[in-house]
Amino acid sequence: MNVYRLQAKTDTRRSISNLAVLARVPVSVAVAVVSMLGYLLYTPEFSVALFATGFGSFFLCAGCSALNQVQEKRTDGYFSRTMSRPLPQGYMRARTALLIALVCILLAASLYVLTASKMALVVAFMTLVIYNGVYTGMKRRSPYALLVGSIAGAMPPLMGWVAAGGSMFDPLILANCLIWYLGQIPHVWMRIYMHKEEYLSRFSPIPVSYFALTYHTLLIRVWYFAYVSSVMIFALVCTWGIGAPSFTGLALGSVFLLGSMIPLTRLSSFYLFDIASVCVLLGAVILQL
Repeated sequence: MNVYRLQAKTDTRRSISNLAVLARVPVSVAVAVVSMLGYLLYTPEFSVALFATGFGSFFLCAGCSALNQVQEKRTDGYFSRTMSRPLPQGYMRARTALLIALVCILLAASLYVLTASKMALVVAFMTLVIYNGVYTGMKRRSPYALLVGSIAGAMPPLMGWVAAGGSMFDPLILANCLIWYLGQIPHVWMRIYMHKEEYLSRFSPIPVSYFALTYHTLLIRVWYFAYVSSVMIFALVCTWGIGAPSFTGLALGSVFLLGSMIPLTRLSSFYLFDIASVCVLLGAVILQL
């Protein structure tokens, strides 16, 4: 009897672990937090719509991730970074993963309806089309697919903003989205570069295969510097003067500049710090509203 109980516990833990990997829970949580910060940037007050936006963004990200893993179940098995996922390992059937993806996306849509914002549904649809449609289709064909995919990665603050009633063309939120857009690319390119042999052996188009190493390194540095500049400019423009957000932005910008001098092999591990830092900056801006 104890053996059966132990086996049941093991199976339950494995199922939970598989679901967490399929939904990419850490990424989905980060997306939820950023979308809520976007909401508070427009309306700095807590409400049911705020939490509906956060949970909706979590399930949208989880659904997009699960759908992406269904789309790439074969190619994921070729790379050390993704071969341990549930589908390549055979821990989960593709039909099951697809059903989970659809349930998550429908949950997200239902939660966005609670915000009473039609634009939230529009932005959610745009995110799904860009990430699971355009970006996933381009990855095997173009080294510049990430330039398109990062648009979806920059959507979370816009999602929160429009859910709160803001215009998706407001310069303030577009400037914030630009930060998230610029910040993703150098880190992901660096992570790809660290596994370039695997990508090249599978004839995957990556930037380092199109540029000399020197120019590829320079490209990453320049892109990261543009990201740092966008953080500092956003902090200054938000306050139009000296205040907590300005000091926060300048301080973070200085730290990022120092971070840009670290070896490129360690730059990808700097990403979580960057995300947390920009969230701190947004928090400082919201507190000044």
